[in-house]
Amino acid sequence: MLTRAIRILGLTLLIASAAHAQARGNRVYFGQDIFVASGQQVHNAVCVFCSVQVEGDLTGRALVLFGSLNVTGRVDRNATVIGGNAVIDSQARIGGNTVVLGGNAVYETDDSISGNAYVLGGHLSKMGGHVKSARRFSVSPIVFSLLAILAILLLSVLFFPRVRRRAVVNQPS
Repeated sequence: MLTRAIRILGLTLLIASAAHAQARGNRVYFGQDIFVASGQQVHNAVCVFCSVQVEGDLTGRALVLFGSLNVTGRVDRNATVIGGNAVIDSQARIGGNTVVLGGNAVYETDDSISGNAYVLGGHLSKMGGHVKSARRFSVSPIVFSLLAILAILLLSVLFFPRVRRRAVVNQPS
């Protein structure tokens, strides 16, 4: 009964978020690339199994799942890429944090990213130099894989209790 209620709640939240995501100025695509042309303004860009190319202005966030993000324009808030790569041009500006999970990030100047840059499971590299800022952080794929396995093991110990077997005692008749 509880699992059914959780499923209904999850479905309701999914439908509500999809309706909100398609609000005016947002672009949400599945399997089709998003291109924000120079001079064009879009609020949020969410892309699943596709890529986002920003040459114009993105006044909100960029979220890419299993694709790539290429920025030569402006993203006012955060940029997140899961399962793909991010390339940030020297003229590009990202106003918030940049997070890449399971991919690589390349940027040309420190001014391109106003917030922090985190790359987990990939490499963060600056063209023409080394990453020197404390606001830039990268975890290699091997370390990230080991941390993920450790986290799964710890969660399995916490959430799956051990089965205790009771000894069978023969009772006198």
